[in-house]
Amino acid sequence: MRYCLLIAVSAYVFIGTAFSQIVLNEQTMNRSVAHLAWLAEDASRTITIDDIRSGVELEFRAMQKEIEMIDFTSSRWFIQFTVTNPGAKESIFLETARPITDRVDLYELKNGEVVDTWRSGDGRPFDQKTFEHRKNIFPIEFAEGDERTFLLVLESDGEMISVPLIFWQQEVFLNQDYSNQLFHGFYFGMLAVVIFIFFIFFLLLREISFLYYVIYVFFQFMLQFSLEGFTFQYLLPNQLYWSNNSVLISAAGAVFFVLLYAKAFLKLKDRLPRWNQLIHIVLWLIVGILGMSLTFGILHELSYPIINVVSLFGTVSIIYIIVTLKRKGYAVNNAFALGFILLIIGAVIFILGNLGILGDAQLSEMALKISSGLEVLALSVSMAGKYRELQQEKELAQEKALEKLEQLVEERTEEVRLQKDKIEEQNKDIMDSIRYAQRIQDAILPEPSTLKNVAGEHFIFYQPRDIVSGDFYFATQITDAKGRTLDFIAAVDCTGHGVPGAFMSFIGNNLLIDAIEKNKLTSPATILGEMNQGLIKILKMQGDSGTKIRDGMDLSLIVIDRARRVIRFAGAKNGIYFATQRPNFDMNSTLHNFKITESVASTTILIDIKGDKKPIGFTSGTLEEGYEELEFGYQPGDRVYLYSDGYADQFGASKQGKIKKFGSKQLKSVLLNTTDLSITNQGTALIHHFNNWQGNLAPLDDVILLGIALD
Repeated sequence: MRYCLLIAVSAYVFIGTAFSQIVLNEQTMNRSVAHLAWLAEDASRTITIDDIRSGVELEFRAMQKEIEMIDFTSSRWFIQFTVTNPGAKESIFLETARPITDRVDLYELKNGEVVDTWRSGDGRPFDQKTFEHRKNIFPIEFAEGDERTFLLVLESDGEMISVPLIFWQQEVFLNQDYSNQLFHGFYFGMLAVVIFIFFIFFLLLREISFLYYVIYVFFQFMLQFSLEGFTFQYLLPNQLYWSNNSVLISAAGAVFFVLLYAKAFLKLKDRLPRWNQLIHIVLWLIVGILGMSLTFGILHELSYPIINVVSLFGTVSIIYIIVTLKRKGYAVNNAFALGFILLIIGAVIFILGNLGILGDAQLSEMALKISSGLEVLALSVSMAGKYRELQQEKELAQEKALEKLEQLVEERTEEVRLQKDKIEEQNKDIMDSIRYAQRIQDAILPEPSTLKNVAGEHFIFYQPRDIVSGDFYFATQITDAKGRTLDFIAAVDCTGHGVPGAFMSFIGNNLLIDAIEKNKLTSPATILGEMNQGLIKILKMQGDSGTKIRDGMDLSLIVIDRARRVIRFAGAKNGIYFATQRPNFDMNSTLHNFKITESVASTTILIDIKGDKKPIGFTSGTLEEGYEELEFGYQPGDRVYLYSDGYADQFGASKQGKIKKFGSKQLKSVLLNTTDLSITNQGTALIHHFNNWQGNLAPLDDVILLGIALD
């Protein structure tokens, strides 16, 4: 009986005598009529069209459904059908096999010969299709009264094969294709907008569930894009390996990231740790299946049914997890639950169709697309709710942080208040100590009456930068061994200012007293040498090998012998200014190391007499190196000025508005231009000039400027 059937089928193929025919009329055109065709399988994939022409027999069976579904397969399939056109000439588009089928070749047979061939499928470059369309479409012209026999050859690499046979009238097909394109444009546009919007949300919120959701929608986009043939047509027309694998990669990616998204959204790690671990196992399993899909042969073929089963298990698990969380009293967003229910319904229908369990192929193919679109809409609503939830959590966290901050501020305020009280108390003690030191320092300075008795008519501009000063002035009067009265006046600038400078001023004052009043030294140079050795000894500034100076004093010291009208001077880095008339200067031929400042409007000159470059505390060289002493005469009306560098170094605003130092050149000019004033008024003018120059700027250093009118 079997051989009789084979003979009959063979005759059916080569002679054209069919058990049933497809008659082109209103009942058969523009709809699938696969149930009117015959199907045979070549599991070995060795039989070719030439073999069939040579008489190789195949066991054909009648197809039962309008759209036949062939389970996951890697066989070669032959479909035979005869078409009769009883009416007028028809231009037909034959649509068969879904876009992701590897080989879809159509042969027209007549008297055992192939008279025409059409080629399609995604197993060859897109531009090698007979008709370049994302679907497998064959244009066929039927003349009036034609009766033609066709053999369709299909191959897949393990994917399910769907076999419609639709004889489209060209105008109807083009209208239908336009509607499909419009639908797909809306569908893919909606997914693209969702991807863009929620990616922006992720960038703003840095919430990982938003990123997982965006990647999931992207892979869902690519899955549908590949199933409809768009990936092959537009993205990978010549990359056959990646084009053929795009469905598996997209499906694996979609399931992988939807599980990650659900895991993060539902907080499974904290709420259901065991289910969280199970989802982890499923995720690793998906990675393994993806690796299988990128191979060839049996592993690649098995990856199709396995990914469908694992996807079904994973997505159904999410529904169970949602129910479990609700039972445990956790709040689950209703839109999120609805989205997964829609996804499960579509996925179940799609996967059962892929497994060959569900018979309605059209519903199977459309189910995932429709459900995924509705699911994305529902999940987008849930993500909007997630955004509100995050904002509420953020506001709550901010409120708690603010409360904690207020509490912390109160605690810190109390600590600061206590520290402030403590610091104020310590500061009061320190200030009391400094003010006491000020009283001590004021006590070592000459009394105004003493200074007037020693210096005669004078002015003194003495201004500490801080409460106590590193600058001080000294005045004393002694009678030498010859019975002459000598007036000793010094202006001293100690290293530093404030408290350290004040300590040095105490030492300097004692050294001067010891040298002049105790040891009866009258030579300014000898006095400076004695002070230098005394300071080195007190501060232990020199060891066996000697060290460089770190602390010391700059000073100018004059001794006035009024009986002889002679001034003797020695300076340690500091000098003096001497104002006199030009004729008087010509008489002082002993002066050297000086510089003269003159005024065009006056015969008075100002002589800048330099001191030694060695300070008190000088340790380089030998201690026997002394200081140079100058002696010069003066006339009544002459003036001498002793100073520290605080006046000349003070910063202030010039006429051009620039901040710069006052400078010694400007100081000498002011001194020279005010010599026509009384010595007291000259001092007032100098103080006023200094204050105007300083303005609102902070004082830079301690200041001493002592002017003496000689008689």
